[in-house]
Amino acid sequence: MGLFSREETAKPKKEEETALPPEIETLRQKVLNAAMPEPVEAIALKEIEKLASTSPSSSEYTIGTNYLVYLVSLPWNRHTDDNPDIDRAQAVLDEDHHGLSEIKDRILEHLAVRMLKCSRKHRILVVDDEKMARRNLEYVLQKEGYEVVAAATGMAAVEALDATPFDLVITDLKMEKVDGMDVLNAAKKKDPNIVVIVVTGYATVPAAVEAMEKGSGHFLSKPLKLEEIRSKVKAALAAKSVRLSARGPVLCFVGPPGTGKTSLGMSIARSLGRKFIRISLAGVKDEAEIR
Repeated sequence: MGLFSREETAKPKKEEETALPPEIETLRQKVLNAAMPEPVEAIALKEIEKLASTSPSSSEYTIGTNYLVYLVSLPWNRHTDDNPDIDRAQAVLDEDHHGLSEIKDRILEHLAVRMLKCSRKHRILVVDDEKMARRNLEYVLQKEGYEVVAAATGMAAVEALDATPFDLVITDLKMEKVDGMDVLNAAKKKDPNIVVIVVTGYATVPAAVEAMEKGSGHFLSKPLKLEEIRSKVKAALAAKSVRLSARGPVLCFVGPPGTGKTSLGMSIARSLGRKFIRISLAGVKDEAEIR
């Protein structure tokens, strides 16, 4: 008689049946390690499930594999820190291009506006019905150089969100009428990219899970440690501090070949410390290929 029961002996067989093929499992690990946004990662994992039940000899298998390899190869959450120095930009443009004063002035004007926007103080909304906690947070964050607006109720916070854009919201969870979850929903509805930190003295796992599912960046329990809140705020706003916004006007240089359009772009990239990528669309007619 064997040493294991039927149930115990059946387990390895079941695990073996549900295990993914080695190449699919490798792709799955690459997807999980690629730091993709959650919606993209969910689509990629769903595609892996389809591949697991698809024959490797079929054309759909090859298409799906190539699609996943392409997704993994994209630079998710990787960026170059900008060097927002207008004097350096002017020096680089003058060094690389003689004359062209009108074009260089327009480039510098464009960079100056974006750099000014990048260097503004981050605006933070602090929401807490406890007067002492609200004042402590307000004092600490103002000392760190942030522009802070305090709200004593969830209703006042929602009104402030409607009237003014914020980079980050720190909200208490338990408040009368309009609570922290309502503030979180209002903030995300106004700006999906806004960072929201939920703090509470009634920290529970279900509440934390719900807050994370609704888009909260962090869920902290009271009493707050000032060093912890400083580090969380600094980390949350770091991405907005080191990069110029992708939104805004686009510079379009028009002219015959050899007039310096590409080299101007290279100079802009060098002045900002960015990588430069040239994509030639000459002779391309297929719209899919252009995309």
